[in-house]
Amino acid sequence: EGSLLEILAQIRDEMEQRLDTMGVALIWQQTADIPDPDLPEADALHLYRIAREAITNGVRHAEASRIRVRVSAAADLLLIDFTDDGEGMPPGRVGAGRGTASMRQRAEELHGDIDWNPGTEGGTKVVLRVPIPPSEGGAGPGIPA
Repeated sequence: EGSLLEILAQIRDEMEQRLDTMGVALIWQQTADIPDPDLPEADALHLYRIAREAITNGVRHAEASRIRVRVSAAADLLLIDFTDDGEGMPPGRVGAGRGTASMRQRAEELHGDIDWNPGTEGGTKVVLRVPIPPSEGGAGPGIPA
């Protein structure tokens, strides 16, 4: 539980630690204009688990040596994309596994969506879009204010 920026910092810290132990480089790019509303614990957990699965897939399945994470805000949306430089995901496999199905379900719980595309780094790009709750009195991305 915490604010959006606190949760993003926790996600980044954990990714750095995990990837460092595996010899995989993390490139984290985050814009400075992201609002910082409080997030309910369930919403924070959904963001955390989506990020964790995206990283796990990039390392385990794509055998990536580098993962770039870009975090930005556009209008009232939080945009996070995870791009690996691995083997890429065959078109028929997108969304076929339990992990990607779980990611899709979690994005829906946040009233957002998630897509898998060919990556600009040569592998796969996972793009998550979720509503950002209002900073004052917001109920969280999963619950309309």
